[in-house]
Amino acid sequence: MKEKTFRHIVRYIVIVILFAGCSKDLIRYPLVASKDRWDMTLVMLTLGPDQYNTAGGYWEPRQGKRFVWATVILRNKLKTDQQFDLDRIFLSVGLKQIKPFILDMDSAVSMRANPAPKLKPDETISRKLIYIVPQGAEPERVVYENVDIVVPAMKAR
Repeated sequence: MKEKTFRHIVRYIVIVILFAGCSKDLIRYPLVASKDRWDMTLVMLTLGPDQYNTAGGYWEPRQGKRFVWATVILRNKLKTDQQFDLDRIFLSVGLKQIKPFILDMDSAVSMRANPAPKLKPDETISRKLIYIVPQGAEPERVVYENVDIVVPAMKAR
């Protein structure tokens, strides 16, 4: 029994190491955008990993495509409840505005997120948004309600 448990631990460590090498950070520090009604912080933006697993299924991009993962924190600045439409947080790549393919709860376990959460006054949530982009494409901006977070150029990273 101990040998079986040891093998599971070794497999887990190998998987974690492999997945850690399958992504590339696209920003070095959090980037913030604000409007009178909300704040949005882009905490993390990575190219890959190119798989998403939940109890409900497994997803990966088609050949010639990649996943871009964005972790955002949203805060309701109003004194009333406010709904946020997460599927309207676009990733700009060239002239294209790309909608998120997957909305994740950003928790220890991968879970699909409500695409339109309602936040109470001053409430904050964190979500992972997964976009599909062409291989070699460079994300330039994250856009919500016509407010941009500019992603620094790849050469500067």
